[in-house]
Amino acid sequence: MVRRPHTGRPRLRSISPVVGVIALVALTVCLGAVVAVGVSSVEIGAESPAFGFEATAESATDRIVLEHQHGDEIDVSTIDVVVTVDGEALAVQPPVPFFQEDGFRGGPSGPFNSRADSRWRVGERAGFRLASTNAPTIDPGDEIVVSIERDGNLLGQASTVAE
Repeated sequence: MVRRPHTGRPRLRSISPVVGVIALVALTVCLGAVVAVGVSSVEIGAESPAFGFEATAESATDRIVLEHQHGDEIDVSTIDVVVTVDGEALAVQPPVPFFQEDGFRGGPSGPFNSRADSRWRVGERAGFRLASTNAPTIDPGDEIVVSIERDGNLLGQASTVAE
């Protein structure tokens, strides 16, 4: 049997498993912390409905129409609608449901109308027309962003470019 001479270098084979175990423990602790923070920030019973909608805007009629595309039914009496035109919020936001309000022409359509069923279902459209007293006005090419919120939490958002 031939012996190899010792070169003076330490053997690293016994250190590799220890380093691997330490790395796995550190990773587990970090992932546990992330999960703990995520779980603690969720309020029990405060689930937001999963829903999506599409927006269209016509500058000639100052009309904004929202179509419920998918997801849960929404009771419009529990939401706030926030509209911006090229990043600037409307002076008067639509107080859904409503009928004749300052800042808007006539009554809105669909579930945004206070005389209609307040439940907004998939496939239904809801719309309103801005009055000339509401600012900013809608011009062709303006970006319109509509946000639907409940108790300050964003439920959904859609944007469109005015025709």
